[in-house]
Amino acid sequence: MKQDAPLIDLQSDEAEEFRVGPGFIAFLAMLFLPILAGVVIYVGAWAVADDVYAADASTAGASRPAAPAANTGSNGDVAGWKRTLVGVCPLH
Repeated sequence: MKQDAPLIDLQSDEAEEFRVGPGFIAFLAMLFLPILAGVVIYVGAWAVADDVYAADASTAGASRPAAPAANTGSNGDVAGWKRTLVGVCPLH
């Protein structure tokens, strides 16, 4: 019986060339997705925090803010997504 050649040549001194493939790109995307999501949430909460706090101040009976809050209804309430975004971000 003839002995077959090994499937993997462990004695080879040649290094395999690195290739950027779809799997590597997906791996990098999975690494940076949480960082990107955190930055987007922080910037979004920063952008709408003034509206939410102005609406809270106006409904609590405090003095009216100098400038009316943008995107508020007639009763001073802001959109629910703005409140949720500011509530999710621990820095705001």
